[in-house]
Amino acid sequence: MLQDLKYRWLIICFAIIAAMYLIWPSYKFYSLSENEKKQYDSKSLKGLKSDAINLGLDLQGGMYVLLEVNVPILVENLASKKPIELIEIINFSKEKSFKNQSNFFDELLKVSDEKEVDLFRYYTNLATQRDNNSVIQGLRIQRDNAMASSLEIIRNRIDEFGVSEPTIQKYGANRIIVELAGVSDPNRARSLIQRTASLEFALVLNNKWELVLDKLDSFLLNDTSIVSLFNNSIESLSSKDKIIKNSEDIFIEEKLSTQFEQNNTTSNQILKENPFSGYLRSIPGGIGVISDEYDIVRKILNNAKVKKIIPREGRFLWGNKFEIAQDETGAFIEYRQLYYIASEAEITGGMVREPTATMGTAGSEASGQWMVNMSMSPEGTKRWSRFTGANINRQVAIVLDDKVYMAPVIRDKIPTGQTQVTGFADVNEAKDIANVLRAGELPAPVEIVEERTIGPSLGSDSINSGKNAMLVGLIIIIIFIMIYYKGAGILATFALLLNLVFVIAILAGLNATLTLPGIAGLILTIGMSIDANVIIFERIREELSIGKTVRAAINSAYERAFVTILDANITTLIAALVLAYLGSGTIKGFAVTLSCGILCSMFTAIFVTRTVLMAFTSGKTRQTLSI
Repeated sequence: MLQDLKYRWLIICFAIIAAMYLIWPSYKFYSLSENEKKQYDSKSLKGLKSDAINLGLDLQGGMYVLLEVNVPILVENLASKKPIELIEIINFSKEKSFKNQSNFFDELLKVSDEKEVDLFRYYTNLATQRDNNSVIQGLRIQRDNAMASSLEIIRNRIDEFGVSEPTIQKYGANRIIVELAGVSDPNRARSLIQRTASLEFALVLNNKWELVLDKLDSFLLNDTSIVSLFNNSIESLSSKDKIIKNSEDIFIEEKLSTQFEQNNTTSNQILKENPFSGYLRSIPGGIGVISDEYDIVRKILNNAKVKKIIPREGRFLWGNKFEIAQDETGAFIEYRQLYYIASEAEITGGMVREPTATMGTAGSEASGQWMVNMSMSPEGTKRWSRFTGANINRQVAIVLDDKVYMAPVIRDKIPTGQTQVTGFADVNEAKDIANVLRAGELPAPVEIVEERTIGPSLGSDSINSGKNAMLVGLIIIIIFIMIYYKGAGILATFALLLNLVFVIAILAGLNATLTLPGIAGLILTIGMSIDANVIIFERIREELSIGKTVRAAINSAYERAFVTILDANITTLIAALVLAYLGSGTIKGFAVTLSCGILCSMFTAIFVTRTVLMAFTSGKTRQTLSI
């Protein structure tokens, strides 16, 4: 059948039409100006873009983030009991791992053996035997499971965020690579990726404030080195820059600034008697710490010695943001609220269902504010009903990632499990919170190890540079091949251009992402396509030189050259497939483009050019060939 020219032309025409069909959306989308894009409705434009070739991070700009799962925190969370002894061992192992650039689990095993600590007592559900090696092996398995969960959760979050063709993949034992092409708000994307989404509903222990403050003050009075260390390390901030947000406030600036400066620090006399509680201020809704002293109080609370003094039944948490208000003296202060809440949460994120960001309705307490509405699982509904019924007129803290977003007073029993969270800065924050709650809670915090942001102008420069390199290479090759092979060179040029069309069509059909190395793969494909034609044309010359007819020379040349071309392309294709399978990011983009180019060059160099030459020599005996 393939010897029949009609079938051969039919296959070529079908391939060209299919290629044009696949390329058209890409041509249409990328030829639209910004004004023309605005004329499309969002659904049509999104559909057009989904059918077009995606541009990679290096071509359209975006952000590259290397994340690391916080393994020490994961190990701490997995413990059934968390005594100070265990926390100290975990922290010491973390420090040694960082200092020696060694594996955390190896250091944890070594430290626990040296201190003769039996890890089995704290991880009874992980170990198969009552020894530290078995516990460490179980923790490694949990680390791998946490990595798999983190990958899936981050992928779900980014899918909700609306980034097309994100690259999310594991890197090493506990790192994740995230590439987000075309992201216009890196800060929002960063927050979305990193947010643990640990949601808790816990009782506010307002009745325990006096007890815990007395304990902390007494301890710090006996160990003055802690407070003095932090006092000496904190520099005062300018209140004027922090309070005046708008240049239109110039008429009240001086008054506010004066009032703030008079009250922006706590006197030494107060701190001598109350080294911790002296920093606390009565603010609307509870207890707060002014912004200039926030770092001091935070470092005091994070001190290992201080943590031992805080009763196990409670914990200190901060409000989610700084606020400005008047204190009891009438002065303006910038503060952050401090809460003392129960250590054990009554409701956790796993009990939450269907979180949705909505605007508060008119007439409600949240009128005009963005909030997240949510329902609860049957177990959560039951616990929430029992909890609210038993704690009427008490505050409940709604905590997300160890920050209190709101602490409403329970006015009545809530039997339905319907709840709402307010306190968000804008619609994006509310939507992102709802998004991460739907995607699920990360098993451990993730930290950004490396981050790179590429602007769209740099990507545009890359496209232009790659396009210019391809055009220059293409023109030089065409000139050379037409001079050296004459009429056959024109045929090779046609096959070369057709090869590029087919490669781009396949990339569009696969919805692949074109990167800068992918453009390099296209340029390499140009050379490989010409290489196959050179082998064939040289064979034809050899056959003609020994006296064969044009048709016989063509048939013999293609048959003899086929094995050589196939062997060279198969070996290159194997290497490209290995790169595509094992490589990541830009390496994978290069490998995919190269693989498509190899297959297309085989088709154009062997099938298309032979069809044209067969048609050229059919029906009559041709004595010469322009080659």
